[in-house]
Amino acid sequence: MIEFPAVLNDLMMAQQPILKRTKDIFGYELLFRGKDALHANISDGQVATSQVLVNLCIGITHLESQLRKPFFINMTTELMLSDAFFPIDPDTVYIEILENQKITAEFLDAVKKWRSAGYRFVLDDYQFDSDYQALLPYVSIVKIDVLLTPPSDYIKEINELKSEGLIILAEKVEDSAMFELCKQLGFDLFQGYFLQRPELIKGKKIDSTTSGAIALVNALQDQDISIEEVTRLVTKNPKLSYQLLRILNSPVCGIAKTVTSIKEAIVFLGLAQLKKWALLITLTSSTDQPQSLLKVLLTRGRCCQLLAENTHSKRADSAFMVGLLSGIDAVFHLEKTVVLNEIALEKDLLDAIMTQLGELGAYLTHTLSCEDQNWCSIDAMTADERTALNRAFLDAMVWADEVMTSIH
Repeated sequence: MIEFPAVLNDLMMAQQPILKRTKDIFGYELLFRGKDALHANISDGQVATSQVLVNLCIGITHLESQLRKPFFINMTTELMLSDAFFPIDPDTVYIEILENQKITAEFLDAVKKWRSAGYRFVLDDYQFDSDYQALLPYVSIVKIDVLLTPPSDYIKEINELKSEGLIILAEKVEDSAMFELCKQLGFDLFQGYFLQRPELIKGKKIDSTTSGAIALVNALQDQDISIEEVTRLVTKNPKLSYQLLRILNSPVCGIAKTVTSIKEAIVFLGLAQLKKWALLITLTSSTDQPQSLLKVLLTRGRCCQLLAENTHSKRADSAFMVGLLSGIDAVFHLEKTVVLNEIALEKDLLDAIMTQLGELGAYLTHTLSCEDQNWCSIDAMTADERTALNRAFLDAMVWADEVMTSIH
C-alpha cells in the first residue's frame, strides 16, 4: 500500500492494476468509491465518473509516481455527448465504453470526434455482439469478461479481433489456471483478483462551493464574456482559484505551466477548457465552506493588491493571489507546503506566501500586520506607509463584504 500522511485520509477512489503477460504493470483502472470503501454503490454514473476525474486531476494524492502509466476510466453516455469532456492528456488515459452502451449515430460521432483528438477507447465486457461492430475501428483495446464469456468458446472470434490489430484484455481472471489459458489463447493484458484486488486510494478532496462553480458555468454561457469578468468570478472563491492552479499542475492534464496570477492561468487554460472544468466541478462540488475564513482571505488578497497598486507596481494581480492563497492551508486543513506544492505558481509567489520574501512578500507582511494588529510592526512603518495600509485594509474589508453578499 502507498503511504500517506494521516491528514490525506479522504477516500478518493480505488484502482486495480492491468498487467501484461509478464505480470508487469500496463496501467490501472480507476474505480469510483463513495462512503463504502469496498463497493462502488453507484446511483448516478455521471456523478461517479466526474468525481473520479475531479479527484484524479484536482485532488491531492500520491498518485504522481504512477501517472506515467495509463489510466482506464469508465465514461457515461452523458459525459461523452456533453461539452464537459475533461482536458486530460490523451496519452494518460483510456476511456472505457460500457457494455450496456446503446450505439447510436450520435454516440458513434462522439467517439470519432474524441478519437481524432487522440483519445483511446476500450470496449468493456465485449460479448461479440454485432451491435458493437461499428465501434471496433475506433477502439484500441477489447475487454472480455472471462467468467461471463468463457474464452475457450470464442477462440475463432478472439483470433479475428487480434488479426484486426486490437489488444485483447482478459477481465475477471480469478485463478492461475484461467491466467495460463488466456495467455495460451493470445490475450495481451490481464485484470482480476488473481493478479490484484482493487486498492484504495486516499488523499485530500479539493471541493469547491456549489454556488461558485454554478455561477462560473452560467457566466461562461455568454460567448462574449471577457477574461476580466471570468477572473472576477474565479477570484471570489479561493477554492475555485486553487482548483484552477491545480489543473495547470496536474500531470494527468498534460499542461505544464507556472503562472503569476489567476488571470494568467485563465488565459493559458482558455475559456473553452475552463467551461468544461466548471461543468464537471459543479457535479462534484460541496456547499461546506467556512464563510468567515473566506472573508478573511478575500480581504487579505484585496489589501495586498491595493498596496501594490498604491506603489504603481505592475504586480498587483500577483499580489492579490499571494494574499488569497496565503491561508489556503486553513481552508483544506493541510500543511501549507503540501497544498502549495501541488499548484502551478511561480517560485517568487511561493516564496512570498511561505516566507514573505520579496516585493510580494512585503505586501503580505504589511497586510498581516494590520490583520493581526501587530503594533510593533506597524509602528516601524513610516507615516505614509501606515496611512496607505489603513486605507487599503479598510477598502479591502468593504470589497470583501460586497463579494460575500453577491455570492450568497
